[in-house]
Amino acid sequence: PHTGRLALYLLGLQATCPPLSPHRSLVTWLKYYLEEDWTGSRRHGHPLTSYYQYGLGVLALCVHHKRVREEVIRRLLTAQHHGRLGHGGNAVDTEAVVALAFTCLERRKLVETGLAAELRVAAHKASRSMAKAQDPDGVIGNIYSTPWALQVFLATGTCQTEPAFGQAMAALLENLEAFGTAATMAQVLPVLHGHSYLDIASMHCQEEPDTLTPLDIEPLAEVPGNKTVQLVVECPLPWCYDLQLYNRTVPVPAAASLLDVLQAATVVEPHDFKFHTQDTPQGPFLTQVLGLEARQEKRNYWQLLTAPNTPLQMGIADYRPQDGETLILRLSEW
Repeated sequence: PHTGRLALYLLGLQATCPPLSPHRSLVTWLKYYLEEDWTGSRRHGHPLTSYYQYGLGVLALCVHHKRVREEVIRRLLTAQHHGRLGHGGNAVDTEAVVALAFTCLERRKLVETGLAAELRVAAHKASRSMAKAQDPDGVIGNIYSTPWALQVFLATGTCQTEPAFGQAMAALLENLEAFGTAATMAQVLPVLHGHSYLDIASMHCQEEPDTLTPLDIEPLAEVPGNKTVQLVVECPLPWCYDLQLYNRTVPVPAAASLLDVLQAATVVEPHDFKFHTQDTPQGPFLTQVLGLEARQEKRNYWQLLTAPNTPLQMGIADYRPQDGETLILRLSEW
């Protein structure tokens, strides 16, 4: 089911103040996808997509003032209670989306009083959890997760009393160049203006000025010259016996991204290096390296690091390594 993509589309559509309701049938489809998505729990113990997409679906329906069956809401409450929302940056994203959905349902009075109280408690619990997860540099989860956490602080009203809010906002302002895709911009722009996705539900469209004027964007200047990047692939136990599966120097143009480095490695050694990616709203996501596939049911993923052990805060298409830098692709557990 395309739960998450349709949910994001409906949130964006509602934010543009559309005339009348041309998207009513899409809302019905989203309800259908939520039910189809949950059929995966009978086999895998989680939605066919993810709790992140499932939470987005509930949030989008709430923003459109649509009621959601109590059973659907309790699936998310149970997942949060039992710690099934993941680990690291992915967990912050998921917990934030779920907390926003809970806050929306409670605020819009789309649930009965007892359940509303449970949702309020769960949302504030998520807010405290994110504050505790903050790194010394102010980032919560990773730089892309930080806007989600800030949206929760804003939505739950804890931004005025939570020190983590100011520290996270400062970290965000220092790393704005990381938000180069439409999807990541959509997460960070509301926060920079003191809003969360919940505010879409209470927009007064007749008061919205028409500001959708096109901008002339200058193309990025080409950086002359070349650079070399050391590319390392690691696969620890229990998936592999050899920790280091690949270690080569890859020559690339000076402006090359990590994705360009991977593509160059396949040209230099087409029989020794292969990789696959999956397109997501945030850009290409690394799913397979040297025939080793990261799978949600195995709870693993390809972690991107710069030597010796610093996780990257950008995706493979956005990160541009320095000349002589060592990049590590490590199959890791989440």
